[in-house]
Amino acid sequence: MWALLGFIAGYSLGVLEGETIIGAVLGLALGLALDAWRKAAALEAQLLALQQQVKQLGQQTPQRSVICATGIIETAELRAQMPSAPTDAEPADSRTTSDSAGAEPLYSAAKAAITSNAADPWRSPPQVNAPAMPWLQPLLQLFRQVSPLVLAGLTVLFLGLSFLATYFAHQGLLSMELRLGFIGCCGAGLVGVGWWKRRRLGNNAALLQGAGFAVVYLTLFAACKYYPMIGTSTAFALMLLTVLAGSGLALLQQSQALAILATAGGFLVPLLTSDGSNRFVGLFSYYLLLNSGVLLLAWYRQWRWLNWTGFVATFGIALAWQLVNYHSSDYALVQPFFAVYFLMYLLIGYRFTLRQGHQSRGFIDGSLVFGLPLLSFSQQLLLTNHFSQGDSVSAAVYALVYGAMYLLVRRQQRDDLRRFGQIQLGFALLFGSLVLPMSQGASWTAFGWALEAAGLCWLGFLQQSRASRAGAYLLMAGALVAFASELPVQTGSWWLVQGDFINILVLAVSLLWLSVSSDRKPAATRLLPGENGLVLLWGLLGWLFWHLAFFAELDGHLAQPFAAQIAAAALSLLLASALYQRWPLPTLQRFGWWLLPLLSCWYGAEFYAELRHDSWQPVLSLAGIAALSLVLVSHYRWLRQTQVSKPLYLLAMPWLVGVLMVWQARYLTNSWQLDNQQMLGLFFIAVAVPMLLCLWLSVQQRWPHPAAPALFLTRLPLPWLAGLVLLWGWSLVEPATGYPLLNCPDVVMLGAVIVAALQWRAIQRVLTLTARAAQLMAAFTFISATVLLVRAIALLLQLPWQFDPLWQSSEVQLGLSVGWTLLALVLMLRGHLLAHRLRWQAGATLLAVVLVKLFLVDLADAGSLSRIVSFITVGGLTVLIGIKAPMPKGSGNA
Repeated sequence: MWALLGFIAGYSLGVLEGETIIGAVLGLALGLALDAWRKAAALEAQLLALQQQVKQLGQQTPQRSVICATGIIETAELRAQMPSAPTDAEPADSRTTSDSAGAEPLYSAAKAAITSNAADPWRSPPQVNAPAMPWLQPLLQLFRQVSPLVLAGLTVLFLGLSFLATYFAHQGLLSMELRLGFIGCCGAGLVGVGWWKRRRLGNNAALLQGAGFAVVYLTLFAACKYYPMIGTSTAFALMLLTVLAGSGLALLQQSQALAILATAGGFLVPLLTSDGSNRFVGLFSYYLLLNSGVLLLAWYRQWRWLNWTGFVATFGIALAWQLVNYHSSDYALVQPFFAVYFLMYLLIGYRFTLRQGHQSRGFIDGSLVFGLPLLSFSQQLLLTNHFSQGDSVSAAVYALVYGAMYLLVRRQQRDDLRRFGQIQLGFALLFGSLVLPMSQGASWTAFGWALEAAGLCWLGFLQQSRASRAGAYLLMAGALVAFASELPVQTGSWWLVQGDFINILVLAVSLLWLSVSSDRKPAATRLLPGENGLVLLWGLLGWLFWHLAFFAELDGHLAQPFAAQIAAAALSLLLASALYQRWPLPTLQRFGWWLLPLLSCWYGAEFYAELRHDSWQPVLSLAGIAALSLVLVSHYRWLRQTQVSKPLYLLAMPWLVGVLMVWQARYLTNSWQLDNQQMLGLFFIAVAVPMLLCLWLSVQQRWPHPAAPALFLTRLPLPWLAGLVLLWGWSLVEPATGYPLLNCPDVVMLGAVIVAALQWRAIQRVLTLTARAAQLMAAFTFISATVLLVRAIALLLQLPWQFDPLWQSSEVQLGLSVGWTLLALVLMLRGHLLAHRLRWQAGATLLAVVLVKLFLVDLADAGSLSRIVSFITVGGLTVLIGIKAPMPKGSGNA
């Protein structure tokens, strides 16, 4: 039946458009689909009814657990406990059924008792499958109440009368009064018969009346539009009476079907009687009257499908006309109609929600609430396309209308309208967000969307609305995309007020506000999936955009902006610390966590640029020193304020200072044109001074050193100690000029030994060092003393600083023999006096090396005075050692 109706309707509409085959095929397909849905819905309804009967039967069984597997005992017990008469829960018609139909097998009753929820409290309640496409069930239920044959006949009759009116008009048969009078009488007759037989025909009476009203609409519309029989005012008055009559009858009979049929027929009349002329004023005025009837019915009845029918017909037909026949010159005539349509259905949605309350969650409600702004605003964009600022003005007006609707709902102070009010507020913010992109550039779009996102996110956390926060995050993402489309950043000739500074700063503050809003949220707030990570990302982006705003502004107005940019980062941390003291929020605390990585990256990028171009700049100029001082103050103030005890953040800043001093030394070597020895001395100062300063601070009873003295004494000097070892090794191989011990390599070597010794003694006061550490320090000192001795001899004798000439020099061999023997004497004597056998053994080992060297190296220098002096001196000292410092008897190693 539905396939036949779809075929007829599609064919008829295809005739009007000249595409009969396509119309017939589409109508047939739609009818088949509707028929299949109807059958599926009927089967599902039967299945649900059976499930309800089984459930009721199970609830009549005793409240006890049936666990026997055989089912014999259970059957006997159930036969004794089965009710003899139907209960009140049974349907009334079930009591009149025959005995044969009501006598169920006992095993089925036992099965129902076993599977019931009451029989087993540990089982979950039975799941009732929801019907497919629940949004379609009300419509299918509506059509199940009427006869398909009656509906099909009325459809064909209405189409026939429409074609008859067109045929009379083209053929010129009969007079106009007779033609339209005959058709109008048919419509009035259908209405009268439907009203007269309403009790006997039931729902079919509504079909007759609906078809009759559609025919009356057809007659009045044709008499006004195509024939000069009645004037426009008279036709509209009669149509208004018809609308009121149809609405009144629908209200009296409580018949939504009558209202839908009358309304749908009224909307179809202009389409069926159209002659192709573009008389849109009459068409939209006619539809205005029809929508007045829909609004009237919606004000008193909750008829969802009637609202949906009027909404789809009005905006669908209007949009189709707009796409085909609209011209910019028609704007003044069309705009009032579209505005009134929009306000009407906005009121219909509000009235339905007001009466329905929080139960308004169906498909029809969503189509009105969400579909209305989509279709209406699309039409409005097409209307105002020829205006330069038409889109932005339209968006602003829509935002004001939805804002006013939100205020109206808020004044109701009803909990069941809260969701509807939030939707209106969301649309107001959405249309307000479209004003800037439609009127301004991308930069101002980012500006406006960022502010809206900040406000909406704050409101979302305040009201614990996840939808509001999701909308805020989408707005912020759009703001970032809009900002990225305008890159690179521009700076104007005036500080701060020109260029992109204000836009970037507002974007940064908005991003930070998203993170701050999350910090201040109530403890019971339900979060979106992954919202914590997203909020952390917003905070990081806000921090980056904050620095980008100032860095870009300084880069655009200063020739050397690097130091000023570092100072800006430090001042930002000072500002965050001051705010953190008043509002201890994690977002403000993260400013300190991110400063060190920022400085490392910023200094690293600058160093790479200077190294690549071999153009070194003074990183520690007066401005650089001032900026670095601000960095140190802000960093350690933040550490003390937040009580951060991470070793990296406690130690990394001094390390950064040490790197910057070496960097400055590298610049000075190029600037002052220093040679290798002077460069060695300069780099030693750059390493030794901060190391001694940190050593002095480490032994002071000031924060943060007393909290972790071992950390600052052992880990803090590691970078400088590594640099000191490198410089010490450089001084070993660097040729010296001048006097012994008064040249740069010797001074660097002595300084390295002294600094290492001071560090050693400071660590000894706090920690107990291992024997291996003591051995390393002894080897470091021994090598340094040996090199100093050999360099002094080489300077006095003007020997080249190369291994072979020095090794072959008898004077050098003499100095090594005598010097090592004296050192062995000191070690063995101290070991004897302190009863320290290990120290004595070290001296004895060194003395043995000297004796071996005498016989293998010095002895080969025959006839040399140096050989004679070596043997005599070493021999005498060895005798003295044997007398004054014999092996100690104790075994102490301390």
